Amino acid sequence: MEADLALLAVVLLVAGFLSGIVAGLLGVGGGMILVPVLFQTFIFFDLPAHLQIHMAVASSMAIICFTGTLSARSHFRRGAVDVDVVKSWGMFIAIGALAGAVAARYIAPAGLKIIFATLALSMATRMLLNKNPGEAGAASIGLVIQKGLASLVGFFSALMGIGGGTLSVPLLNASGRDVLRAVGTSSVFGVFIAVPAALGFMAGGWSLPDLPPFSFGYVNLLAVLAIIPTSMAAAPLGARLAHRLSKKALNTIFASFLVIAGARMFIAIFI
Repeated sequence: MEADLALLAVVLLVAGFLSGIVAGLLGVGGGMILVPVLFQTFIFFDLPAHLQIHMAVASSMAIICFTGTLSARSHFRRGAVDVDVVKSWGMFIAIGALAGAVAARYIAPAGLKIIFATLALSMATRMLLNKNPGEAGAASIGLVIQKGLASLVGFFSALMGIGGGTLSVPLLNASGRDVLRAVGTSSVFGVFIAVPAALGFMAGGWSLPDLPPFSFGYVNLLAVLAIIPTSMAAAPLGARLAHRLSKKALNTIFASFLVIAGARMFIAIFI
């Protein structure tokens, strides 16, 4: 048992480091790594089945609050955050995230995963087929539609336990921002998503029975504390790497990430 716990501790630390690198590099928060690892962790500790996925998603959101803040600060210092877009979209993303956290308790995840995976693969295809990869899109999406889509980014991201970059980076690129600026701005949105979502998950699970020790609603403090040291240390490193890569390389890496994320969700649903 002690060996199992030691191995689990190593896995959590490594997952934290990788999620931090991904958060800084791609502006995605790292939830795609954190949620599966936390889910398996809660299975290991034999938590009730009805709590496992919700606690994994909620605890991932709590971790992204910290990781995303450091990632956003690193990108802001390098001038890669579009402050005007943050002001325009921020409130809508936060409202969507809060709604998603509240709705998560009542929505079956399978259908949402299909929608998310389809969107991820279609966005990856668009980015890979772009004649000028990594450069700004034609800004063909109207402002009102942008704000509506921003709300959906927050909603779906909270449901899936991710920082939102998987959806917001392609949306920002299509709205006229190059991929580096999209990644930097998305890292800020990750915080806008994670904070209200984490609070919503806390409130939504507060009175539930069978919660493990040190849990605040669906958020487990021990899981959060086990991961944030390495995730916070790695996030600025990922942001630094993003600014050293060419826009074409960053575009290719992000599109590949979308393909992996979408394919993994389809596999999880149908196999």
